[in-house]
Amino acid sequence: MKLCPQAVCELGFLSLCFVLITVRESDSTFVPGRCLCPHTQSGVRGQLKALTVYPQSPSCDRVTVIVTMKSTNDPLCLNPEAPMGKQLIRCWKRAQKLGRDVTLCLKRRRRGRGRQRQRPQQRSRGLKSRASSSNSQ
Repeated sequence: MKLCPQAVCELGFLSLCFVLITVRESDSTFVPGRCLCPHTQSGVRGQLKALTVYPQSPSCDRVTVIVTMKSTNDPLCLNPEAPMGKQLIRCWKRAQKLGRDVTLCLKRRRRGRGRQRQRPQQRSRGLKSRASSSNSQ
């Protein structure tokens, strides 16, 4: 049995095409256990130094939020479903869309620590004027 060189070339070309198609299609499938953060926490205390957000990818089926603390310099993984994770993701997306620096997301406002501006108490003028007018009569 004699092999025709043209048939061998065609068979090799078709095999190569099938391999390339298979590799391309396998990139879009999820491979479990490949996320950067196997364990997450709901929030952190302290000043943040850096923020990195990785969107969903073929290797991980969820958004990954990694923050670096100023004090320890260690990266910490945040839960993207927790309030702090949602806030950082929202800020990160806005910064990406507007072309701004992500470090603006790291400056957090303190709430309820007495640093808020005190609103002046509104006086009800009608009650005091009535009370004084009733006393004068």
